[in-house]
Amino acid sequence: MKILIVESPTKSKTIKKFLKGYITLATYGHLLDLPPKSFGIYLKNNTIEAKYIPLKGKKRIIEIIKNLASKSEQIIIASDPDREGEMIAYEIKMILPNTEHTKIKRIFLHEIIPSALFEALKNLSEINESLVNAQKGRRYLDRIFGYSISPLLWKIKKNLSAGRVQSSVLRIIIEREEEIKNFKKEEYFQIYLLLKGFPVKAILADKNFKPLNLSKEKLEEIKKEIFKIKNLVLEKIIEEEKKIYPPLPLDTENLQRLASQFLKFPPKKTMFLAQKLFESGFITYHRTDSHNINKNFSLKIKDFINQNYKENYFSFPRYKKEKNSFEAHEAIRPTFLQKPKLSGDFLKLWELIFMITISSHFKPLQYLETKYIFSTKSFYFFSINKSLVFDGFSIVYPVKEKFLPKIQVKEGEEFPVLDFKIKKIETKPVPRFTEASLIKKMKELGIGRPSTYVPTIEILKKRKYVIKEKSFLKPTDLGYKVYQFLKENYPDLIDLKFTALMEKKLDEIALNKLDYQRFVIDFWQKLKLT
Repeated sequence: MKILIVESPTKSKTIKKFLKGYITLATYGHLLDLPPKSFGIYLKNNTIEAKYIPLKGKKRIIEIIKNLASKSEQIIIASDPDREGEMIAYEIKMILPNTEHTKIKRIFLHEIIPSALFEALKNLSEINESLVNAQKGRRYLDRIFGYSISPLLWKIKKNLSAGRVQSSVLRIIIEREEEIKNFKKEEYFQIYLLLKGFPVKAILADKNFKPLNLSKEKLEEIKKEIFKIKNLVLEKIIEEEKKIYPPLPLDTENLQRLASQFLKFPPKKTMFLAQKLFESGFITYHRTDSHNINKNFSLKIKDFINQNYKENYFSFPRYKKEKNSFEAHEAIRPTFLQKPKLSGDFLKLWELIFMITISSHFKPLQYLETKYIFSTKSFYFFSINKSLVFDGFSIVYPVKEKFLPKIQVKEGEEFPVLDFKIKKIETKPVPRFTEASLIKKMKELGIGRPSTYVPTIEILKKRKYVIKEKSFLKPTDLGYKVYQFLKENYPDLIDLKFTALMEKKLDEIALNKLDYQRFVIDFWQKLKLT
């Protein structure tokens, strides 16, 4: 008898459809964790020891796994291919007697389809201790931070909490709020002319042919003279070919942001839907910081594009490694190119993933930008027209840019002025963060990782440190008090560079470049001295 263990009942159900000869069962997430009502971490002989206990409601599934393991010839664990999944695999190992450990093997499924599973079963491996240590390191850091700082916050209000990542993210939200409060509005004016026989407005420009932003006083000084202009002479035509590149294949942050933009889905909903799509075999693993696409799948996309569009549209997607990316997985993509039997929001998200994956394999859009320079004795004006040369990826992905036919005019032509317009422009403060734009900021700063973006924001809302107004995140008075306390007493621990450094250190642990015990102990000692 062989057992295959996954963490999700949906994943188990999907695998059962095509895997015969195995008992497949799900752990329903983690089996063990640190105790909820005590610290659970101890320092003994300069080594950290941790107490793990069964999570509430997990004793029955633990007994089932133990019973089946004692009768099995092989135990294969196929939990998610990340640190969280590796920790679940390790927890299965922890609950089994040492006599069963030789039976345990690990496989990594980045897409739950027959070919991927059968290939994985040919390449059995061991549990990756480095990934386990990285997850232990994260869990221990968060427990140490929370248990050390949270009781001090109870002077403000009972049962408040602080978190290593959440406190830094709270800082980001509050600093944005302060920027908005301190913003001072400014206003300026632009003048543009409408010309007879010329379809694009002519804007008053400086000597570098950039829009001239005028104060109210300057506007009053020159507008009478400008209003006397009867004709503009086209002095020069400047042409430049430009490109708009297709979107990159999706990582987790891009998926959450584009689902918010196109579908109005909050990140939490997007990740719930993506989890189900992955477990059901419709998309690849959805927690990733990589933009890479499997080359064999790219070749399938090439055939799809050549059959459904034109052969000159295909191009392999651009490679871009983000500054803080770990790149343990492929980008998020469909597992096949036929429309699946899905409905509702599941279908909407799959179609978005499909659209972006396909469009990432198109050539760029190309257009001709033409700048027209007009002059009088005292003033310069310019107009810009953009004309499409090659539509590229825009036939499958909407672009905001508007294109007009090329204007057929020549240098030296004279155009009568039909009307004068004055446009008032008021500067605006930066907006509050949406959940999607906050996640983008977290990614840029290297704070958190794909698996922690949404949970971090959710805990801030749950603790009532921030509230959601319309689609924007606003700090509460309680959030301000918590932040102020941390800023005054533990400034290093909410330093954004320090928090990002901690994430990099966890990545080094995952790559077996750093000892997690030493790393956690150093942090613990720093906290005691702060």
